[in-house]
Amino acid sequence: MESGMVSVDRWTAGSQVYFLTHLHADHLSGLTSKWSRGPLYCSRITAKLFPIKFPGFDLSLLHIVEIGQWHSVSLLSPSSGSSTAVSFMAIDAHHCPGI
Repeated sequence: MESGMVSVDRWTAGSQVYFLTHLHADHLSGLTSKWSRGPLYCSRITAKLFPIKFPGFDLSLLHIVEIGQWHSVSLLSPSSGSSTAVSFMAIDAHHCPGI
């Protein structure tokens, strides 16, 4: 997999998929209600709190990740055009979700 295809708590352009670990301010720099760069993966509790922090956000861009279950996303290599499946599992860090 090529560098930069996946972003975690980083909102710059160029990634194909973005992950938000939780809604503390230090994880949100650059994320706004006008987000349109791609799907944003987060936990169910983060998705529930999201509209409070980002009113007007297109909630269809949020993809809920169930804690403790395997998930996968397909990424397209910019250089070769080939598709790669990436598997991931969210783990509960027992950290307050915050807003």
